[in-house]
Amino acid sequence: MTGVATVGAVAAIRPSPAEPGDASRVSPVINVKDHGARGDGSADDTLAVKIALDRASSLESSSTLYFPSGVYRVSAGTLRVPDGHSTLIRGDGPGASRITFVEGETSSEPLVSLDALFSAVEDLQLDGTDAVGASDLLVLNRGYTRVSNCLLSNSPGTALAIGKEGRALAHIVQNVVVRDARGYGIRVHGATGKETTGSTDGLWSNVDVGRSGLSGVLLESSSQNLSNVHVWQSGVHADDPTDQNGFLVVTRSHIFAGCQAEKNHGDGFRFERGGGDGCVVSGSRIWENGGSGLVGVGAQRLTVTGSTFARNGRNNVGDSASPTDRSAAAIRNEGGDHWSITGCNAWDDETELDAVNVPPDSATPNIPARGRRMSQTFAYVESGEAGSSVISGGVLRAEDQLSGRAVQSASPFLRISATDLGEDTVPTVVAATSLNLPPWGEVIKVAGAAEISSVRPGRPGRTVTLIFTSDGAGLSGADPSLRLTTGFAPRAGGAITLVCLDDSWCEQSRTA
Repeated sequence: MTGVATVGAVAAIRPSPAEPGDASRVSPVINVKDHGARGDGSADDTLAVKIALDRASSLESSSTLYFPSGVYRVSAGTLRVPDGHSTLIRGDGPGASRITFVEGETSSEPLVSLDALFSAVEDLQLDGTDAVGASDLLVLNRGYTRVSNCLLSNSPGTALAIGKEGRALAHIVQNVVVRDARGYGIRVHGATGKETTGSTDGLWSNVDVGRSGLSGVLLESSSQNLSNVHVWQSGVHADDPTDQNGFLVVTRSHIFAGCQAEKNHGDGFRFERGGGDGCVVSGSRIWENGGSGLVGVGAQRLTVTGSTFARNGRNNVGDSASPTDRSAAAIRNEGGDHWSITGCNAWDDETELDAVNVPPDSATPNIPARGRRMSQTFAYVESGEAGSSVISGGVLRAEDQLSGRAVQSASPFLRISATDLGEDTVPTVVAATSLNLPPWGEVIKVAGAAEISSVRPGRPGRTVTLIFTSDGAGLSGADPSLRLTTGFAPRAGGAITLVCLDDSWCEQSRTA
């Protein structure tokens, strides 16, 4: 036998991409069993698979390396598709065809590596159960490479590494399940020695990443497009608590649409080291994570829209639980600016939750069980005093957070509009000589009887109505930054409306 199959020999032979309309031209299919592979799960099929791959690579046209149903054991580094020859590595489905390492493999070489443009892996399970080294399962090193309809399981390193040794521009990841990687579930590497934009423009759809040792997805190269990606229980072997996240993003300009971050040991989404700039998180669900739902450290122009944040802060339980722990908030803005948060819902309740356990050989703590008490402390927290982010059209109710407060921010430039903050919708402040306003609220209640001579802080264009809840309090206008028609000494229920112009608050109307 030649080992080069025709249409009648192997099902689903694909037309050559050079002339898709010409039925006489088909991509040759090389069956590894025709070159001596046994696929019985016991034999070392390394030599047979290498011969079959060499045969496929020697052909002038692109070709298919076919693994019929069976379990094939090969040495690390054997299945490296060489540059210059587009090859499809295909099986009969991830439940039928499995490629795994020879028992006791110690090499750090990957199980499969695609080093040629337009190469692909599909309909296979790649498994690393018997390796003791630090190999990755699948590496995409060239542009327009693809993995689809595959299960990547038990990787001793990262399950899917993209752009590790070359630019995997516009790669495709579709209908892929990742389980129990010792390292990252999926990692998109940056370009060595260059700006981290090497493997840009990836297209991902229908991907499930579970129980990764480190963060489930690490993006070190910008402009990835993710749709329907579910990442859960990440960080089960992480020594670094900042590398236990669902999505860890250190680059810019990504789109996350319809994604889920569930029960990860760290944060659901974490943007840091310049990550998050210009990113979009849309229609996603972020829930029951150990840390915050979404964190941006210095992120600029991050857009979050139509997403739900529920029962996060799972590590904030037990005797040490804090009602104001910032790391247990739904959304946490650490020094970022120009965020747009629109149409989001952030809530917690008193539902009991079971512990999220790590493997027996892990030193990483479990996410502890939670009794009938909330753990998510705030809907939104923001550090710094200069952020000018916008929150609109959402439901971020104070009574649905452990702290009893919806928002914690000292920035006068934070804008909140058309948002249900529950009991925080009309916040209350205590009268003082210098009255400190919360950064949100068009109507603010003032309690206490102290006379107010100045109002701080100010945001040009902001209008507030102060409603006084008791007799005795009022505004004197002694400070030139508070411009009143006359002094204001209302009875309980009296109100005054002020507008901020430049550095001053000016009276618009009053009801004594």
